[in-house]
Amino acid sequence: MTDTTTRPLKIRLLDGFGVDDGRLHVIPAARRLLALLAIRETAVTRATAAGLLWPEAPGKRAAASLRSTLWRLAKPTGPLVETDDDVLRLRPGVEVDFHAARRLVTTVVSTDRVPDARALDLLRAELLPDWDQPWLVAEQDWWHEARLRALEALSQRFRCAGDHHRAHQAALAAVHSDPLRESAQRTLVELHLADGNPAQAVRQYTGYRHRLRAELGLHPSPEIHRLVRPLLDRTP
Repeated sequence: MTDTTTRPLKIRLLDGFGVDDGRLHVIPAARRLLALLAIRETAVTRATAAGLLWPEAPGKRAAASLRSTLWRLAKPTGPLVETDDDVLRLRPGVEVDFHAARRLVTTVVSTDRVPDARALDLLRAELLPDWDQPWLVAEQDWWHEARLRALEALSQRFRCAGDHHRAHQAALAAVHSDPLRESAQRTLVELHLADGNPAQAVRQYTGYRHRLRAELGLHPSPEIHRLVRPLLDRTP
C-alpha cells in the first residue's frame, strides 16, 4: 500500500475518475459518493446523498447502501469522508482537479492575467465523461459551456500576449469540443487571418458552413461571413 500520510490525496474528475492518481482502488458506489461530494464542495446530508446515489431504492435500503459505502471508504487510508451532524463532506486536504478548473474559469473570464500552461489541459477535459447519473447532468452541462467560454477567452488572451501558438491551441480545443459553436469557429478564423493565412481561414469557414448546413440545416451568421467575404468574392 502506498503511503498517503505525508501527501494529500487527490481526486480526479476530469476526463475520468481516479483517486491518488489511480493508485487507490475505489468501488463504483464509493466513486459516485466521492464524486458527488467533490462536485458539491459543501456538506451534503446523508438523506440527500442516499437519495441521489440510489434513486430507485427504498429509503431504508438507500441509507444502508450509503453506510456500507462509507465503511468501505474508511478502510484503505483512513476516512476520505467526514461525517458531522448527519452531513457528509470530503476530508480536509483532499485535492480535487475540478476545483482548480472552476477557479481557472473564473480567472480567465474575469481578469487579464495569462494563466500558466496547465490551463489548456484543464479546459480541454470533460467532467466525468461516460457517467450518466441524473444528479450529474446539470454540472456536466455547466462545465461544458463554462470551459468553452473560457477557452475562447483564453485564446484571445494568448493572442494579445503575442503567443499565437497557444492561442490556436485554445481555439482548436473549443472547436473540437463543439464543432457547431460559431463563436469558437469565428475565433479560429480570426486567428488564421491575423497570422496571414487566408486560405486556411476560408477552409475553416467553409468546413463549418457545410457541417452546419448538413447537421442543422442552418447557415453561418453574417458576422462570421463578413470575415471571409472579401476572400470569397475574389474566388473565381
